[in-house]
Amino acid sequence: MPDGPIISARDLSVTLGGCTLVHAEAFDVLPGRTHVVMGPNGAGKSTLLRAVGGLIKATGTLELAGKPVCSGRDRAVLRRATASVFQKPYLLSTTVLGNVEIGLRLHGIGARERGRRARAALELLGIEHLADRRRDGLSGGEAQRVSIARALAVEPQVLFLDEPMASLDPPTRRSLMTDLFDVFSQRSVSAVWVTHDREEAAAVADHVTFLTDGRVRQQGTASEVFGRPQSEEVAGFLGMETSFEGVIEAQDGAVCLVLVDGTTLVVGEAEPGPALAFVFPEDVVLLRHLPESGETSLRNCLEGRVAGVRSSGRLRLVDIVRGDLRIVAMVTQAALDDLQLGVGDAVVAGFKASAVHVLPRHHGHAS
Repeated sequence: MPDGPIISARDLSVTLGGCTLVHAEAFDVLPGRTHVVMGPNGAGKSTLLRAVGGLIKATGTLELAGKPVCSGRDRAVLRRATASVFQKPYLLSTTVLGNVEIGLRLHGIGARERGRRARAALELLGIEHLADRRRDGLSGGEAQRVSIARALAVEPQVLFLDEPMASLDPPTRRSLMTDLFDVFSQRSVSAVWVTHDREEAAAVADHVTFLTDGRVRQQGTASEVFGRPQSEEVAGFLGMETSFEGVIEAQDGAVCLVLVDGTTLVVGEAEPGPALAFVFPEDVVLLRHLPESGETSLRNCLEGRVAGVRSSGRLRLVDIVRGDLRIVAMVTQAALDDLQLGVGDAVVAGFKASAVHVLPRHHGHAS
């Protein structure tokens, strides 16, 4: 496996009618890693994927294994080194085995080897028993597995996946995600995965590029982007619904965020000055009463009232209001029942200092 990027792009731009649809100063696909391109609908994610894969015309520099992709012939070599899976499986009106063999046939693989590799790919995706079934007899999840098997069978240097789970129901999505994770681990697959689903991204990403309006707002390892968002846009998209605005000050040996209403929050390390702070819902603990000193490690405990309860799958999002502040906590239904909380009830929202993510105020808005 090579040490450097398999695909490397610099100053990559796609324009149409004088309008820049997407621009990325740098984008690398590393060996055995999954690079997730995420952001809201219409952000330019699919356009970036197609540009990186040489499927559409773009300006800038593009390299495959360190060699420049300059001519039409180079782009053909790049396309041949990759395979794509889209949101909707595009299958021919033939058997499952026949569909998986199509890519191998186009790569000039002989019949015997073609059959061996196609069946091996079907086995990887757990659908070898469907080899003789025709396209019209497949469920949506089965059809997508066939599409992925077809892509894997040609043993691409990079696998492109454009919203591969978007059209699947939750149980089918979870099952396919689990199997894909195993396949990627077994084969050390290098992939570019486009999604607007933050949970899906968190499950598969090694590296993340976050886009809005065709521009890269943040890029880095998954832990960097998910753990330390650099703008309100990114923090909001990742589910940090609780936000505070104030001024960072040093108080009694602690770093504090003093809010507009005078409330003081203890935070981790932060530079003094105007700041925004965010807290993930899963980091907020609900209590019925303020704890006594020494009863808890929660440095921040704010009294408020329950304004509403929303469902988020099997979990519940509890909206708490305290004056003009809104705090969101994520709990199980069982925890909510134990606390006997309902709309209008008094509640305490607690969170650790380390759970507060602080942004200097001048970095609050993406440029």
